Amino acid sequence: MKVRGFTLIELIITLLIGSLLLAWGVPNYRDFKLRRMITDNANNLTYSLNLARAEAIRVGTDVEIDPVGGQWHKGWTVTVKGIGGAADYVIAEEDTMDSQMRFKLTNIASNKIIFNRIGGLKNNQPARFILKHKDMANDEKEVLVTMSGNIKVVNK
Repeated sequence: MKVRGFTLIELIITLLIGSLLLAWGVPNYRDFKLRRMITDNANNLTYSLNLARAEAIRVGTDVEIDPVGGQWHKGWTVTVKGIGGAADYVIAEEDTMDSQMRFKLTNIASNKIIFNRIGGLKNNQPARFILKHKDMANDEKEVLVTMSGNIKVVNK
């Protein structure tokens, strides 16, 4: 009769290798997940900026991106300004980000982005958004908007 199964040594070695792989993989997965969150938020912002610029050109009027409650991490709205006394209307809204995300707009005093009818920034200077996670001090993304309205995402 042939006996089947594992020896105790084979089982211990397998468990040791498995635990080493988990000890190495779990922290890397966490960092990957946080970097992915930063990238997703940068992509959402870039989408909203491109939408606002395209709509400003299409409609021929100003389009604003305003932070909800004056704070960008709470989300934002994309609003087309009414022409000739017509009412403003919202074409897109972005929800609140994760509470651990840090989101900052620099170079703009009014804390909102306005695209003019030709797709350029109506603000008198280019905009620079910085996105990072509280637990990832060295990983951040910048979303840059030039005066002509071009949008670029940069890894830092």
